Amino acid sequence: MKQLNIGVIGLGEIGAVHCDALLQIPQAKLLAVADIDEVRVKQIAEKTGAQPYQDYKELLAREDIDAVIIATPDHLHKEPCIHAANAGKHILVEKPLAMTIEDCEAINEAVAKANVKLMVGFTLRFFPQYQHAKTSLESGELGNVISLFARRTNLITQAQRLKGRTGVLFFLGIHDFDVLRWMVGAEVKEIYCVSAKHDKSQYTVEDETFTTIRFENGVIACAHIGWCLPEGHPTGFDFKLDITGTKGLLNLDMVRQGVEKHVSGQTTFPPMASPLIAEDRSFVDAILNNQMVSVTGEDGLKAVTITLAALESIKTGKVVSL
Repeated sequence: MKQLNIGVIGLGEIGAVHCDALLQIPQAKLLAVADIDEVRVKQIAEKTGAQPYQDYKELLAREDIDAVIIATPDHLHKEPCIHAANAGKHILVEKPLAMTIEDCEAINEAVAKANVKLMVGFTLRFFPQYQHAKTSLESGELGNVISLFARRTNLITQAQRLKGRTGVLFFLGIHDFDVLRWMVGAEVKEIYCVSAKHDKSQYTVEDETFTTIRFENGVIACAHIGWCLPEGHPTGFDFKLDITGTKGLLNLDMVRQGVEKHVSGQTTFPPMASPLIAEDRSFVDAILNNQMVSVTGEDGLKAVTITLAALESIKTGKVVSL
């Protein structure tokens, strides 16, 4: 069996989850991990058996590593991506690809020059529920798409945890901007976005948003993105997607995805999908089989472009044309 030797750069919450996911993929071999936090990198290394590094460039210098997963903070994607490309490593980078169009383009140019594969980590595309919705659209059973509505809301503690490093649109909204574009199969023509702030927020970033989108093929969409759910919310999230077509409707609810538990006065909704494992497996398979990745650098650039347009609309109060 062929195996892909992988290193993980950035061992925060999502980087650690990637490490766990790789251990469940037979075709993947986690060889090395890197993070500037000496304690953190040693903990993950001991847990996974990978070699620890505080300097990711030392990890990239290893000839036995074929690919890397980059899970550094959003604003720190550009440099490790370019260094990885220059080192000849294939790359799976967490969303967003970067936080500016210029940085996205620089990453894509480096990848093209080095002739390595780049995949952007948009996990919604790997949830079975969203894949079913996509298949339903492609099969024509819903008819022609008329409109879509997406909701992605998290606990209010997310904003406190991130401490203003990023707003809700880059943290959550970019997922839905990508998946809406993927579902519709057309580029965005116009965006209008409004926002509100939580009355206790001490940061300048947006907390609650509604974004309306018109696509070039005439389809319209609305995305409600926020992180103002109370701390006592039973799941800590509310994710939905509604699609209206000329022949039918599809209603996707990620909270009630099939199992509800009512025990000791509490209601819980256990997760039934492992999209990150599916995402990482897709990346590994694409490299081992020399296939096109599921989510390209161009997809990453488009999602960032949409997010920046929404933020511009909030700032100007105007419709933004793309």
